[in-house]
Amino acid sequence: MRRESVGRRALSWPGPLALAVNADSKRVYVANQYVDTISVIDGLANTAVATVAVGASPSSLAVSLDTGRIYVATTDDAVSVIDGATNSVVATIGVAANP
Repeated sequence: MRRESVGRRALSWPGPLALAVNADSKRVYVANQYVDTISVIDGLANTAVATVAVGASPSSLAVSLDTGRIYVATTDDAVSVIDGATNSVVATIGVAANP
């Protein structure tokens, strides 16, 4: 397991692969491919504020500034939808193989 440093606090992120930034909320979302989670970071305080379980091997992310939702492509043929206000999965959308 690699350790990455954000500001003064060291965080363990097994397999960080991709990230997305919500400029409005100042949150950074990191896809952790080996543990099937998204780390939520407060970009102003440089601290991890949540870990959200998603589908298998999250590989890419997109943030909707209109809705505040985060869309996470996973290798189990789905997209997990995270509500940025609650840091919880609100939907899982089935898609074609390897979105």
